[in-house]
Amino acid sequence: MITNAIFGIKYSYLSNKEILFIKKYRPYGIIFFERNIASIHQFKSLIDHIKSLVNYDLLLLIDHEGGKINRFNKIFSQKKYSARYFGEMYNKDRKKYKKELNYFLNFNVNLFKLLGINAVAYPVLDILYSKTHKIIKDRCFSSKKKQIINIANYVIDFYQLNKISCISKHAPGHGLSTSDSHLSLPTIKENEEFLMKNDFETFKNIKSHYMMTAHIYYKNVDKKCATYSKYILQDIIKKKLNFKGKIITDDICMKGLKGNLKMRSIQPLIAGCDLILHCNGNMNEMLHVAKYVRSKSIK
Repeated sequence: MITNAIFGIKYSYLSNKEILFIKKYRPYGIIFFERNIASIHQFKSLIDHIKSLVNYDLLLLIDHEGGKINRFNKIFSQKKYSARYFGEMYNKDRKKYKKELNYFLNFNVNLFKLLGINAVAYPVLDILYSKTHKIIKDRCFSSKKKQIINIANYVIDFYQLNKISCISKHAPGHGLSTSDSHLSLPTIKENEEFLMKNDFETFKNIKSHYMMTAHIYYKNVDKKCATYSKYILQDIIKKKLNFKGKIITDDICMKGLKGNLKMRSIQPLIAGCDLILHCNGNMNEMLHVAKYVRSKSIK
């Protein structure tokens, strides 16, 4: 039995407890951050070690966007290549935009293939507003829906044709948030009609293999935050936005998600998420999450 959860690990190597955990609970995937990467050789060895522990295809996921979200900072910089940079270049010089984007994507694909990474948490489909919180701002391609959709579709096609699955985010739209969901639950007050024509629309018909939820409370859409909302996950994302892939929660360790660990592990699955994402590498929490996710019932 594979546990429908993706977990982070603590260091640049596996502890004995992590080895036992992976063997016993058979997670759907492992997510990597800067703390896991000291060098290319070390990181490849870590991934090879993880793969050797299981007899199925793990999702080996890097949370890497370029710009300020670069998990390879100890090795190289991609500071220039933020989503905002590509969006601005798209408007200024279409030929240079394509050349720069192709360079960025080719570099990443070759690196990911060398390492054994088969999924990337990218692209961000959130709309840029003047009030968009700084945690998201440089990670948005544009304030224009069509532009976001065009760039995102190109990125997704490029990665997925190269057998790197994309996780588009943060569904169904983080751009109107004026607070950081890592620290608290943002509230968006716009009505459903406005959101369907704007923020939600950029996610419509997106062909990424996965989509990540936003820990956002859409006050005039449902009484629960998106990650907990059956209406948002099933009626909006899966039906109205026609998403056919798997839905992953954003990190359930984030303070924007309310409730105890059991609630945060199970409620998203009940609402319609396919996979739980737990990132901090805390083994005590991981053991509980794995058990909760396998039971998938609140008692």
